[in-house]
Amino acid sequence: MERGEFRTHFAARLTIVASVVCAVVLACFGVLVSQVQAASVPTVYSGPTDRPQIALTFDDNFNTTRALAVLSALRRLEAPATMFVVGDYVRGVPEVTASLARGDFEIADHSMSHPDLTKLSWSRLLEEVGGGSRTFTAVTGVRTAPLMRPPYGATNATVSQAAAQNGFLYVVNWSIDTQDWTGVSADTITNRVLSNARNGAIVLMHLSAPHTYEAVPGIVQGLRARGFELVTVSRLLKGDRRFLDVPSSGGTATAIGRMVDMGIMSGFNEEYFGPEDGITRAQVAKVMVLVAGLHTPEVERVDQRSFADVVAQRGVDGSWLAFPFDYVEEAAAAGLVQGRFDALGRRVFDPYGPVTRVQLARIVARMARQMKGYVDGPPAQMAFRDVMPEDAADVALVATLGLMQGYNHREFRPDEGAARKHVAVVAGRFLDLLPRSH
Repeated sequence: MERGEFRTHFAARLTIVASVVCAVVLACFGVLVSQVQAASVPTVYSGPTDRPQIALTFDDNFNTTRALAVLSALRRLEAPATMFVVGDYVRGVPEVTASLARGDFEIADHSMSHPDLTKLSWSRLLEEVGGGSRTFTAVTGVRTAPLMRPPYGATNATVSQAAAQNGFLYVVNWSIDTQDWTGVSADTITNRVLSNARNGAIVLMHLSAPHTYEAVPGIVQGLRARGFELVTVSRLLKGDRRFLDVPSSGGTATAIGRMVDMGIMSGFNEEYFGPEDGITRAQVAKVMVLVAGLHTPEVERVDQRSFADVVAQRGVDGSWLAFPFDYVEEAAAAGLVQGRFDALGRRVFDPYGPVTRVQLARIVARMARQMKGYVDGPPAQMAFRDVMPEDAADVALVATLGLMQGYNHREFRPDEGAARKHVAVVAGRFLDLLPRSH
């Protein structure tokens, strides 16, 4: 139901059931306010113009033969591109989905079923926005870019708010429309791109259009001959920033940049760090082992593992892989991690389980004691009411030292998941922590 329709319906019901309407007013008022106050993301039509870069983008993955021909042409030319996928087609056209899942291209969202998003209710909008990305990841396991293209390019403030609520960074439209979907010839498609090529342009094409696959070679070669670099939309928008999803300044950005520069943490690719993503126990073990300077080049104790669920593995060249086995073993040997005993009496670590804030606090507190010489203060000094007694000393120590903070003076939220950005910040603070003076 649209907002105008709702108001009409609401007014009619006022004179019938006043008590019921009061409840409806309150509930719906809350929904409307949440939409108005929700954060929004920018809508972009092109990228920065200070460098000769152009992004080729393709929508609508519904025709197997044509789509595969486009992908094949792009691969032959080693041309990067961004594919905006529709969720229904991801499941309905498995051959195209499998080809996209091979890599080579950036995958982004084009809704679940390709409706005009500006005409949907808020609840339906939230279902549609991100439907393509969610379905693609569910089917293939491949991570997608936090970019959303609205069907028909139709967007407004509410669509932008829905995109923000569903974790997207940008609504992406275009500056060059080839109108290839109308069936125009390959030459016409090519000429429309080349004649309008400008720094920062975003080109709209369709995987399933009749003649796009024939136009791709001329477009790619023509743009390159004119001195343009072909890039993904994420690379285009990133500009001089290290990661598109990390602010260019501020404490968190500095901490993340420091961890990357030191080789302690890395992004998922060159464009994204995933600062809000969770982090696993094995990943935290690696970060803290590197921060503490405990890592050695040799992978040791391969036949004497500490945990039943962390086994040494070999790489394609036959050598032992350091992650996760060696880092977890080094963390365990230093007493930074302990694991637990399962129902079968085995000592396990759960290497791919998420790290919570209290688990991170335990590890960092052990590091502060063992490597910086700090001792526990009075338990009441940092008495968070939501921290269990057995964790109070660890949490109090890291809070007192400024390594971690509570959400207020009484709330630590120990069971909340730690995000990658939090680990980067905490690791940086530990590096800056001076040893305790005696």
